Amino acid sequence: MLTARVCRHVLLAAGLLLCSSSLVLGQQPADPNAQNDALNVYKELITPDEAVNFRKTKSRDFDKVLRGGKISSAEEKKLIAEGAKYHVYLMTLKQDPNKPENETDLNKLRANILRDISFSGKISGNFQARELYLEELTKRAQDLLDNHRLVRFSAVVLLSQLDLRDEDRQKKTDRVAYTMAYVPLVKILNDKSQPTEVKIVAANGLARIGQTGNPTNQLRVKIAEEIIDELIQSVNEFSWYQRSLVNALGSLGISDNLARQPIVTDALLKVMNNAKRTWDVRSAAAENIGKLPLKANADIKLITYSIVDMTRKMIQAYNANPNAFFWKRCFWNVYLAFKPENPADNTGLTKMQVNQTVVNDAYKQVIKPISTVLQPNVAAKINAETINGMDDWLKKNLPKNFRVAPVQAKPQNQQVAEGR
Repeated sequence: MLTARVCRHVLLAAGLLLCSSSLVLGQQPADPNAQNDALNVYKELITPDEAVNFRKTKSRDFDKVLRGGKISSAEEKKLIAEGAKYHVYLMTLKQDPNKPENETDLNKLRANILRDISFSGKISGNFQARELYLEELTKRAQDLLDNHRLVRFSAVVLLSQLDLRDEDRQKKTDRVAYTMAYVPLVKILNDKSQPTEVKIVAANGLARIGQTGNPTNQLRVKIAEEIIDELIQSVNEFSWYQRSLVNALGSLGISDNLARQPIVTDALLKVMNNAKRTWDVRSAAAENIGKLPLKANADIKLITYSIVDMTRKMIQAYNANPNAFFWKRCFWNVYLAFKPENPADNTGLTKMQVNQTVVNDAYKQVIKPISTVLQPNVAAKINAETINGMDDWLKKNLPKNFRVAPVQAKPQNQQVAEGR
């Protein structure tokens, strides 16, 4: 019945598309002329002669140590640091130092770095050099964050793609993202001088760390708190960026902070109920609530009520303009809040250890409008019978309070709780 699929925009596509329209999408600083100048200036952190000299005199030894995987001396440690500096700083040269007639190919430079990482320690099983290289790359990439916008973008893409370990199908081990890359990625979110396309990639990188990295629970909470702070301030930002923040928050695998306060659930509910945000962002918040490891004390009645209530308001906007291109994605997001796209995945409220009677009751309210909207090549309006049934359900199921969990202080009124 539900055959529509929402296209998921990959990290690079997001940044490269936005890169060409950043004056419209980027944050505007106090002095836009000064900021625009900074975004269009290459600051070369290595000279062409220095680059050529390293390639001729040290590159072969660097490759040998990195691939071997073992660090046997202070000199080899220094060589790895120099290699990281060389490979990252090459991104700041407008022209290829080895072929000055050609512009620097940033995509190729990143690909070379990632290739070298994947080969490091592959045969020996020793990952000392790889781990040191990742550490040094992370340090040096931060030096590029006040450079030309393309250089900044390339540095953040690199940070977002670093892997501590590769997938090994024979050993049945999964890919592990390099967790410590979170440090510069969080700084980027907090930096108002960064263009939006750079911040989107940073948010996507944090989502990747949450999904495939190995941060401790304490670190996950720390990252979540940083994302929530940025999310609160993002109401007037480009919706693609807001959605990236929402997805990053839902990808961290936590719902509570260390004090067992459901800060992630609460933040997503506030986004979902905030009429100042787009339906795309609000429905993405609903989808990500379905990814959270909800605790037994979470108020599932409030959570499901909020999703149905948002869907009812979304229906009103949909019926007024059913041909808008984004509706199928928005209603699909609501479906994903309840059930995963892949039945084998453990996401969606129907897979959670919460009161399934409550969940299924709410699901019955949204599945009819979802099915109507997701019909291929049709923009049929939601009928009055469905709408009236939802209205009756909402009246009967109005939560007794608007707290996500008992540990939270009671809000002053219902509107505050809903973020209105």
